Amino acid sequence: MDYSIIIRPLIGAGIGYVTNWIAVKMMFRPLKPITIGKYTLPFTPGIIPKNKARLAEAIGNSISTNLLTEDTLKKNLLSKEMKENLKLKISNILSHAETETSINLKDYIESYIGSVNYNKNFEKLANHIAFSIYETIISYDLGNLITQKLEIVAKEKIKGSALSIFGGKALISSISEDASFKINEYIETEGENLIHEMVTKELNKYASYTTSDIYNSIESSNISIQNLVINIYEDFIIKTMPSILNSINISNIVKNKINSMEVLELENLILQIMKKELNALINLGALIGFILGLVNLLF
Repeated sequence: MDYSIIIRPLIGAGIGYVTNWIAVKMMFRPLKPITIGKYTLPFTPGIIPKNKARLAEAIGNSISTNLLTEDTLKKNLLSKEMKENLKLKISNILSHAETETSINLKDYIESYIGSVNYNKNFEKLANHIAFSIYETIISYDLGNLITQKLEIVAKEKIKGSALSIFGGKALISSISEDASFKINEYIETEGENLIHEMVTKELNKYASYTTSDIYNSIESSNISIQNLVINIYEDFIIKTMPSILNSINISNIVKNKINSMEVLELENLILQIMKKELNALINLGALIGFILGLVNLLF
């Protein structure tokens, strides 16, 4: 029996398998360049360690331009399925709020962010609202508006009287001017503190409401919370998404992440993704070698 009929194809398969196995390994190995004196051996380090930076940049650019694009994110975030899921979550929250009577809004928020963060954010909110109201009042020159109205009323009252004849109107105008200055001065020095006290009092009142109280208040106003939240969500995605993507710079994040990875970590990641494909490549080498071995028998 001529064993070469079997041996040659098997040798060809073995050579093809080993050759492709070495080629796959050379993608990652060696991890560092091998030098002999001043010379660096060719193909060291491996393809991926040697071109890690270029690979990182290519992957980062590919993800930012082809995968996580503005249009792709909008399409997915504004899809019908996403909106339905959001509506379902809102319904679950509202359903819970309808039956929950023991927990107030303050305790509910604190259960998620903690009392320290609650107090910090509560104070920020109170300061922001109070300062906004204060700025609005200052811009309206409230002292002048009040005294103008009072001056009109006072002059009407003394019209035709003896006081009107003896310079009463001039006196009222003089008092009004002084009063306007005093009112504005008081608002500038004490207004913000007074407004802050009132705002804090009102916010604490709302914070003491239970989720059931808030739910009933919303229900009585005939406002659709689901539609309101969906509209806010859509508006946020449409108007804010471009600026978020620009500020995040996905390409740089991916590039920096890959560059910061160890080569072995990157190798494990690639093998997790392409293990089947790389094994198929090695097996394909064996198959081609086997076929070439059979063909070689014909010559």
